[in-house]
Amino acid sequence: MVFIIQSIQFQPYRLAFRQPFHTAWGSLDYREGFVIEISDRPSAHEIPHIGLGEASPIVGFGMESLAEAENILLIAQRSLINHEINNIKDIEDLLDSYDRTPAAKHGLELALLNLLAQKQGQTLTQLLINYFGGTVRNQVSINAVIGAISAEKAVIQAKNYLAQGYRCLKIKVGTKDFAADFSRVEAVRSQAGKDIQIRLDANQGWSVEQAIANLKTLDFLQIEYVEQPVIADDLLGMAVVRRSQSIPIAADESVHNLAQLQQIISNQAADIIILKPMALGGILTAHRAAIIAFAAGLDVVITNTIDGAIATQAAFDLAAALPIKRACGLSTGHFGQ
Repeated sequence: MVFIIQSIQFQPYRLAFRQPFHTAWGSLDYREGFVIEISDRPSAHEIPHIGLGEASPIVGFGMESLAEAENILLIAQRSLINHEINNIKDIEDLLDSYDRTPAAKHGLELALLNLLAQKQGQTLTQLLINYFGGTVRNQVSINAVIGAISAEKAVIQAKNYLAQGYRCLKIKVGTKDFAADFSRVEAVRSQAGKDIQIRLDANQGWSVEQAIANLKTLDFLQIEYVEQPVIADDLLGMAVVRRSQSIPIAADESVHNLAQLQQIISNQAADIIILKPMALGGILTAHRAAIIAFAAGLDVVITNTIDGAIATQAAFDLAAALPIKRACGLSTGHFGQ
């Protein structure tokens, strides 16, 4: 069904974490961004439908600042009013000029997609399937995350996650203290046993030489894969790491747009692509990136940037529309207060 954009409203949010989240590139104490509401122009005797979106930029993933996102949303409040939306293509065309501010684009796109899904009586996953093709998955596996904490605390967290039913744990590594990284991973593997998948995230923390040596040391611990072992723009270095040891390599911070994805494929720099809709500018671009990666023989994992509930749900909906076999990184609710 066709709708006309009547209003765009947004408000800031800030979610404090129960405890700091430690990674190789620093600690996070909270997440902040904007909740977006886009309403349609109702017919006679109708009330407006409202689509929700989320714009939550974060440092280190190629996104704009919070102030830049707010400025773009203020511009959208004026420039997008009265535009007619018939289908997903109209949404893509309307937001084509917003690529330089991916978080703001993500939020606006998501609000419009949710509004379109409501008007058509569909879920967001069904809307994506009808546009791109495919089959809806009834279940999306997820991993839990253990930060760069002591081995003792990591074991406690692992026990809690395993008791909750998680079968895949992601552990942050890549700190300046590899001995502590190793102890953390070894302790969790000892607690989890052989049947639980363990994946690592180095957040660009190692040099090429360190990555090769460290991953060879960790190999006996049955590591599913390691995300971003070296700096994001060193694709040749990532390719060397991939060829020089046996743990599969996943590209994360290296993938902010489709052009960078093509470069990763051309350089044979990764086995797996981590797709963050917020960093890519929306779930439509993330879906296209997934299809490109699958066609190149790479695996795909959908994850988020510790987003709020609106963006996290959208990432779930996206994952349910794709033939992903690995656990996705969408379990971030335990960070919030």
